[in-house]
Amino acid sequence: MPGVPHSKGCLQCISRKVKCDKTRPECLRCINWGSECPGYDRGHKFKDQTRYITLKHGRPTMDEAFAPNLAYEAINVQTQESFEVWLDYHFPSYLASFNSRVEMNWMKFIRGRWSTFPQALIWALRALTCLRMGAARGNKEAIMCARHMYGRGVNHLASLLHTRAALADETLAAAILLGGYEVLDGSSDRSWIIHSHGIRHLFCARGPSAHTHGMGRTLLISWRPYLVADAFIHAEPCFLGGSEWTCVSAIQEIARAEDRWQESSLLGQTMDYAFNEVAKCPGYYAMTKYFTTSDTDVDRSILNGLVSCILKSRESLVQFHGMLMETDPPASFVGVIPSTYATTLVQGTRDGINSAVALLDQLMTLLKSHLNRKTNPILMADFDDKHQEDPWRLFAGVQALKTNTNQSLLSRDQKDPSLSIYAVRDQLDKFSLTMGMGSLLPDACGCPQFLAHI
Repeated sequence: MPGVPHSKGCLQCISRKVKCDKTRPECLRCINWGSECPGYDRGHKFKDQTRYITLKHGRPTMDEAFAPNLAYEAINVQTQESFEVWLDYHFPSYLASFNSRVEMNWMKFIRGRWSTFPQALIWALRALTCLRMGAARGNKEAIMCARHMYGRGVNHLASLLHTRAALADETLAAAILLGGYEVLDGSSDRSWIIHSHGIRHLFCARGPSAHTHGMGRTLLISWRPYLVADAFIHAEPCFLGGSEWTCVSAIQEIARAEDRWQESSLLGQTMDYAFNEVAKCPGYYAMTKYFTTSDTDVDRSILNGLVSCILKSRESLVQFHGMLMETDPPASFVGVIPSTYATTLVQGTRDGINSAVALLDQLMTLLKSHLNRKTNPILMADFDDKHQEDPWRLFAGVQALKTNTNQSLLSRDQKDPSLSIYAVRDQLDKFSLTMGMGSLLPDACGCPQFLAHI
């Protein structure tokens, strides 16, 4: 061993630099010298021989070979734990509504498959967690770093979309998380909407069957409120309102599966049913807007069919609202959802249903007026003069008065106003609980990016 003396003599003879006779337990030389022999046991002296060994053998030491990998793994673990904090910060209630009802929730997915993740998903996770850290500490450098990470994630996603993995769960997860970044820190008011269009295409390309179980179902539930908001903003039908996505038998199959896993919740299932009706609302609005603003005559039977569908959806929504009337819902209704979130989930879903019913009532009024005007244009002349403003804006204005929009929860009194955009707290959670109907409000639940449609 380097640094250990070669002599086997006693310690005193070695220090005196004389030859020891090695007699045990005490050497005679020390005794004859008139001193007590200290014996032969000695401590080891260690020397750093890293440089010598590296030069001699021409290969790195153990530390040099493994430390970088250990550091990288530590960063990965830290990112995973930070992402859980990010989820709990922005979506505490909405996450609780489905976390225990799905086969694969976000954290199981993140922790269980990290080693197989594409770079797009890894950089998306890093960007979100870094943005959260920067916003919490008021650290502009961290926010700039998060934007750099987001850019890398987008570049990797663009490359990934040209591979066979374009329709994989990991790809859609990366797109959704990057979309979430756009909602919080978009380069413009419309950037998240553009990104959401790409996510919509991925969902459609994957098809409904890819989202009835596993991580696919979690991904759909996670982003579906934003798909509804996207459709409203563009005044076009939402694909989630199509029959192939809202098929009752498919919902019943999922409910039966939940029962088999003993992970069922009547509250969660009611929220799913309510969303199916809400997802049809953008289509009702788009059709109503087209019929009431078009110069061409529309077959009355088509208009009657639209009215019939609207009435049917309204009736279903009112029924679901009645099932959610309990302020303190019983445990048998809540099921596996944590009881601490039950009241919040009921109230948030009811708010979304109320907004949807108010919208449908407004659309019914417009359609009836349109039908009457076609029947008796002379009597409806005064109506035309008073209702030339976009009915969608009228509806948004009415909703704004009802919700007292001056009570925005954004932190406007921060020392640095430029960071107020990140202080959305649980506003994304509240928006998600409205099933996308929150996008109709001028303050959009306190999220500036949702103001793009105004």
